[in-house]
Amino acid sequence: MGFSYLMPSVRAVLTRDVDGVDLGIISIAPAKAGSVINAPPNVLEVLIKRGVASLLDEDRVGNEEILKRVWLENRAPSELRELPRDFYVRARLSMVGGDQKSVRIYAQQLRELAQLRLRKILTLLSVNPSIADSRDFLDKLTIEEEELVKSIAPIIKEFLNAVVGLQ
Repeated sequence: MGFSYLMPSVRAVLTRDVDGVDLGIISIAPAKAGSVINAPPNVLEVLIKRGVASLLDEDRVGNEEILKRVWLENRAPSELRELPRDFYVRARLSMVGGDQKSVRIYAQQLRELAQLRLRKILTLLSVNPSIADSRDFLDKLTIEEEELVKSIAPIIKEFLNAVVGLQ
């Protein structure tokens, strides 16, 4: 299941002057270095790899931020902490262009956070599948997590009803 379509655009800054870039689904008019643009994550990834753009400093997600989130999630094993809606997108884009060793470490930390949150989400859904209808619960999730919840909550409800003989 791809999630890149869920995030319409991400802010970035051009790192050099561009005469214009045409990537099919988006084109960037001639602009000077330092100009802020909005682009879909997959397009922005290409621009970052080409050295044309980078995330704004305030939108970067560093290793320290991920480790802090892992620590907070571990600190309250039965409580799901709120994450910004675009956290995973910004985290993935923050590691683009890094050296292999730091990207590998960063990816492991991000995976640990995602797995920890997934375990909590699945536990909460298995106890009460109707939590997927709660705005308080959904507001704690990233875009990708919310999409996952919306797709599996009905399956969990159906399974539990079938097990106890309800239809």
